[in-house]
Amino acid sequence: MNYRMVLNMLGKILLIMAVLMLPCIVVSAATGGSDLLAFVISALIIAAIGGAFLFIKPKDTNFFAKDGFVVVSLSWILMSLLGALPFLISGVFTNYIDAVFETASGFTTTGASVCGAISAMPHGIGLWRCLIIFIGGMGVLVFVMAVLPLSKERSMHIMRAEVPGPSVGKLVAKAKNTAVILYGIYFALMLVEAGLLLLGGMSAYEAFTTAMSTAGTGGFMVTDAGMIGRSYYLQAVAGVFMLLFAVNFNIYYYVLLKKFGVAIKNEELRWFLGIYAVAALVIAVNIRGQYPTFLHALHHAAFNASSIYSTTGFASTDFNTWPMLSKFILLLLMFFGGCAGSTAGGIKTSRVMILLKNGWNELRRLAHPRYVHAMRIDHKPVAEPVVRSVLVYFSAIIALTFLSILLVSLDGKSFETTVSAVFACIFNVGPGFDAVGPTSYYAHFSYFAKIILSFDMLIGRLEVWPILLLFAPPTWRRRSAFR
Repeated sequence: MNYRMVLNMLGKILLIMAVLMLPCIVVSAATGGSDLLAFVISALIIAAIGGAFLFIKPKDTNFFAKDGFVVVSLSWILMSLLGALPFLISGVFTNYIDAVFETASGFTTTGASVCGAISAMPHGIGLWRCLIIFIGGMGVLVFVMAVLPLSKERSMHIMRAEVPGPSVGKLVAKAKNTAVILYGIYFALMLVEAGLLLLGGMSAYEAFTTAMSTAGTGGFMVTDAGMIGRSYYLQAVAGVFMLLFAVNFNIYYYVLLKKFGVAIKNEELRWFLGIYAVAALVIAVNIRGQYPTFLHALHHAAFNASSIYSTTGFASTDFNTWPMLSKFILLLLMFFGGCAGSTAGGIKTSRVMILLKNGWNELRRLAHPRYVHAMRIDHKPVAEPVVRSVLVYFSAIIALTFLSILLVSLDGKSFETTVSAVFACIFNVGPGFDAVGPTSYYAHFSYFAKIILSFDMLIGRLEVWPILLLFAPPTWRRRSAFR
């Protein structure tokens, strides 16, 4: 472990985090918000800590894979702990655990909230909630790579640790340039959505915060009702963009290069859209009796399936009142999540593909012991280490999910509340069912349960290993097999 290098990089990240508070300071000053001093104090505290870390100069520049994982995991933990300062100092939350829960929910793009009075928040705080979702969606360290000069080795180790999916590749030769391209596409899509929301009658403040939240597939909004009761136009715009942001961003790069055939033939994209279409149609048929016409039912089914599958967490209606079949389908969509290389949570559609194809291959091997067939995705063989990593990841996330359910159940909530709360947090969705439905909040959980759920959010967003490696003793040795 190169301790000095890790601390130096953490210092740079914290300084960037302090700079990210400047838009909130400007908005707060322009609107005469009561949160102005809170942001100024928070930015100074974070900048001071970051500056102290930055003065720790590394004696050597060796940067191993485990260092990348540690930088990523510690960065997200520190940002959740320090990003909570504006909430606490401004008085929006009166206790630190609630403030950390809200911040972790934002950075991990979960969208689970412990606040029931969103509209009463000052504009600066409202912007901060959505801004941290926007930065967390594509990845905080990916953002750092895009704006800071980092060595090729450091960039690739960080990208592998932070970018979701079973495998990580570069769009171009340099990881930094890949980060710039990804954020360029990300920002452009967000601006297009904001413009369309403005055309639908949203104010500039609400349109841009909603677009940032949609881009990060996070689900925070600056009004209490969220998307419930909005016009069908606004809901349709948000529904389409939730799906767009849940698609692998590599596909958009292929479109920019006019490689339309490569984009259209992407197998994960076809699975993603196919699963979404089937889920929306089945839900629409199942909830038909609750709406005036089938088109109304289809609209709400399509919107909420898009929201849950992309793990954004918006709602056009209270799906807590839907039949059990529809709620079970939504629970499955939470688990599946969007595409690899997107801002969505869940285990990712590509992993679902690998699990199902591997299971089918195993069945065929049982029937024909001499059967040999390489698994293929996009007509390319999937390497055995990738299949193994998917199986291990799946085992780990299931084990952690059940452990979290066991611990959160100590609160004594209903089975539906407990299970869906853990699913919604570990797969970065936000709303669940029963007492954590789309019109409810997480404030009623104990502090212990909130800590567990906050940990789940980080585990889910970073896909298990960066966080778990912090608890492995070899990680902290100066020389180990984890290089």
